[in-house]
Amino acid sequence: MNSIKPTILILILLIITAYFVLANAEKMDETALKADLEVTVSLPESCETRTMQATAFNAYGWDENGIDYGPGYCIVSSESDIPLYSLLEIDQYGEGQVIATSDTLKANEIQLWYNAPSKVDMFGTQTVQVKIIGKGDIPCRTP
Repeated sequence: MNSIKPTILILILLIITAYFVLANAEKMDETALKADLEVTVSLPESCETRTMQATAFNAYGWDENGIDYGPGYCIVSSESDIPLYSLLEIDQYGEGQVIATSDTLKANEIQLWYNAPSKVDMFGTQTVQVKIIGKGDIPCRTP
């Protein structure tokens, strides 16, 4: 019996709310409702591919910027127009994310994190194709 009382109370409140909505619906002007509903939709830019000079690196623990490096972490030049947190698809590496910038890199250079020094030695420095699949937190439009 106690569980019926809250249910009845909720039903009464819903009926009262519906009555006031319906009673005031005629007073609302349709143009007033549409006036504030301007929506702007912007399509993301197309994915961009560029040739970059990639260097492998290996680091563990926190650096001076408070970054704890891990798989897929990339560093680009502070001169680069690739924003932080951009998602990248990199030849011979896979997917990565820009987690820091560096003043010591040139605009077309990128550093790629590897978990083992032996992989760093094997990769070394290479020219790679880097596809930007998301700038910052905005995904790119795929063709």
